[in-house]
Amino acid sequence: MIDNRRLHLWYKYTRYALAGVAIFLTAFSVIPFRAGAHLAAASANADVKVLGTSNLHSWSMEDKDVACSARFTYVAGKAIPVSLAIFTFSFPIHSLKSGESGMDSKAYGAMKAKTGGNIVFAASSSTIVPGTANKFSVKSNGNLTIAGVTKPVVLTAACLVKTDGSITCTGTDKLLMTDYRIKPPTYMLGALKTGNALTIDFTMVVMK
Repeated sequence: MIDNRRLHLWYKYTRYALAGVAIFLTAFSVIPFRAGAHLAAASANADVKVLGTSNLHSWSMEDKDVACSARFTYVAGKAIPVSLAIFTFSFPIHSLKSGESGMDSKAYGAMKAKTGGNIVFAASSSTIVPGTANKFSVKSNGNLTIAGVTKPVVLTAACLVKTDGSITCTGTDKLLMTDYRIKPPTYMLGALKTGNALTIDFTMVVMK
């Protein structure tokens, strides 16, 4: 009887132990699944403006249809993304337009459009800072290439999640032409001289 009772108790506690192990393993197998259950927003396009100055007036060039790759990831059920895994854009220098063909021609020459090709940005890392309600900001470290010269830059954007789930991001970056070995162009036989400083404004719309 004693041996049978001990055997019965052993089976009883073994079942409890196995049940506990099963619950433990189930719980910890579910957690990574939930953490990895992300939805991605990846289709994007952008409007990029290049703003500058001169001794006579300010000027701007714009490309309203810049193709981007942007992939935000979300925790299921949350409106604000938790990370930005991919952020790149690339567009031909020739697609920038000022509305003045003479100025465009000078700018293309200065930016080495024939040999430099495209203006390219590729983020190496991005950080999302949550804001209030449906707003957040993104800080992206990466490389910007202009006229064949690549420099590290930090792009910061303010982002807004719309009711349809799309995300609109707007940001600004300031740089110097000479950093990219661009000689500030002149016009009208030198009467108009452009300044060295440039401002790049971008508005990116990411569709979910």
